[in-house]
Amino acid sequence: MTTKPMTTSNLLSSARAGLIGLGAAALLTAQGLAAAATHEDRVSTRPLTVEHIRISSKRSFDEVKAALESRIRPFQIDRLMPFFQRGDMAGARAHLEELAAPTGLSILYSLNHGGALAMDGGPRKAVGYGVGNVLTAVSMNKHNLAAGLYAPIRVVLYEGVDGTAVFEYDRPSSMFGLLGNAAIDSVAARLDVTLKELLTDVSK
Repeated sequence: MTTKPMTTSNLLSSARAGLIGLGAAALLTAQGLAAAATHEDRVSTRPLTVEHIRISSKRSFDEVKAALESRIRPFQIDRLMPFFQRGDMAGARAHLEELAAPTGLSILYSLNHGGALAMDGGPRKAVGYGVGNVLTAVSMNKHNLAAGLYAPIRVVLYEGVDGTAVFEYDRPSSMFGLLGNAAIDSVAARLDVTLKELLTDVSK
């Protein structure tokens, strides 16, 4: 193998190439930092203090679950869609009001969390519910669409270690308060009372 002697010309060429490489790297780094800064400018954070509520029952999980599901009915989108397809907003509102009567609440969805534990150690009794009212959500969302983050209210019902039922959820007003809207706060305060009364009653 033969090597070429390092001449002044070769040294200058190597230095020039190195400087060009460093310049390109610096440019890419600057572009990356600028992109990151632009991205960070779009992200904001705020602390949220939430009040958590736990309601214990002397009744069994099955009894409390049956009591809850007999008190408030499940929301079914296929029954609501015909009103929207006809453009009958008054009919849609009347349907939703009837569905939520008399408590003002309905079950928007339910998830069998306990059944999924069959994949890891065995099933348990635990159900997550989305409890709320479409009309109530609309009354909040019209002021701030971010209210959809907390509506419906998530409630979990599970069987405690002693075999009795337990409800857990976060107080609505403590979550919606982040939005800083008086109209939303007023609705959330009513939800505080309605939801607690319902869950306490079915737990008796």
